[in-house]
Amino acid sequence: MIQINKVKMRSSIVIDFFFHSEKSIYILLVISALIVLPNIGRESLWLDEIFSATVTLKTSSLKLMFSEYISNDGNPPLYYVLLFYWEKIVGASDVNLRLLSYLFTLLGFISSYLLLQKYFTRRIAILFLSLSTFTPCVLFFAQEARMYALLYGLTCIASIIFFVFIIRIRDNKKIERKLIVYYFCIASLICYTHHFGSLIIVLISLVTILYSLFLKRNTIAIEIFVISIFIGIIGSSWLVFQFYYVDMGVHIKEVSWLKNNIKSILLNFSTLLALNKFGVAVLLILLFPFLMKFSFFYKFLKGYIILLLPVLLLFFLAYFVALKIFVISERYLIVTIPFILLFLSFLFNELYYSKKHNILFYVIGLLIISFYGNYNYEKQNWRDAAKYIKNNFNVSNCKVPIRALKDGSFDRLMFVSYYLGSEYSYIANGPSVQNDCDLIYIDGHTNEIEIRKTLNNYNISTPYKIINFNKVYLVVKRR
Repeated sequence: MIQINKVKMRSSIVIDFFFHSEKSIYILLVISALIVLPNIGRESLWLDEIFSATVTLKTSSLKLMFSEYISNDGNPPLYYVLLFYWEKIVGASDVNLRLLSYLFTLLGFISSYLLLQKYFTRRIAILFLSLSTFTPCVLFFAQEARMYALLYGLTCIASIIFFVFIIRIRDNKKIERKLIVYYFCIASLICYTHHFGSLIIVLISLVTILYSLFLKRNTIAIEIFVISIFIGIIGSSWLVFQFYYVDMGVHIKEVSWLKNNIKSILLNFSTLLALNKFGVAVLLILLFPFLMKFSFFYKFLKGYIILLLPVLLLFFLAYFVALKIFVISERYLIVTIPFILLFLSFLFNELYYSKKHNILFYVIGLLIISFYGNYNYEKQNWRDAAKYIKNNFNVSNCKVPIRALKDGSFDRLMFVSYYLGSEYSYIANGPSVQNDCDLIYIDGHTNEIEIRKTLNNYNISTPYKIINFNKVYLVVKRR
């Protein structure tokens, strides 16, 4: 018993050191690098990443990029503009393209840590950084050439500012002008990163204003309202451009290749936090000791639930958007992750002295899940599919048959030709049987059932086999 107590005391000293030391940020950043950097070039760019790469690689100027690509895309332009200049500086390999996302993630980590340390405590800063660093989706998007890492990093800062707003309003303390300026700058950038970023900014402003009015902090309410008007003007200017140049009705129809299933979206959202259903179960078990203190948890929830109100409202809005307008991917909901992690950080901070070992177990559990997930994920393998074509089919007598424009939502030439290049000729007319070539068809971002349906629709009777490169399919003659 004495020995057990000694071990517990020593472990408490180590835990206290980790959650209070300024060196911990370096430890966490090194661990994130050990998870991300070995995997950042392991998998091929997938369909959406190829779009990002094409936008920046095949355009010589921002004007051309806007006219040819961004004006026809559903997303705001900030990420593409930054990637355009990044590629010109560091080069266009798969690793270099994805490194920018990791840089955004690191900047989000460091900024969050500094803000939380300034306005709260170092322990809360390290708790949040630990949870943020080891949440599976955060490091996954740090390895993807898309805007989600930028969106996450900016939303981390915005959510912390929102937390500061709410607590200052509750405690009847003045909000610094420079913090409102920070909010204006970050919110404007978020609006130009993703439309769900714009939604979360609207909800942050709305909740802050209503909470101020409820507590009769009218001066703060007016300040936030005025700054929100300016944010809205800046953010809506892109929407005006987009709705003027893009036929959004056609665009929505094009991107809605699947029916919305809000139940599956919410289930998939839980995997952003914990990788898969097994991870969700493990984390719920590790959280159980914190929920056991019902009276404390109820009191804490009552005092801090407003901090999660933008998340709850966003889910409510997402539900109706998913029902009525267009397909929603769970990745759009990454804007809610910082709020959830901050809420957990405050909960862990309140229970730190009685549950410090449980906090450590939760962080370690999250680290193991994230480490496993990031070393084992797979993406659509356009790279190996292209390599197979190059190794097995001669340029002189083989053309590459791709999806006909009338059959699909995207021009597949952009994605098939990214790794194959211009040396091959392409037939954008669906599957095709060629006399001197065994290649019948290539397509991706689909499934084998749909591939077989397409082959039947085109009356392909020649014996064939389907080679699967993780949801990129080659159809070749069976020999």
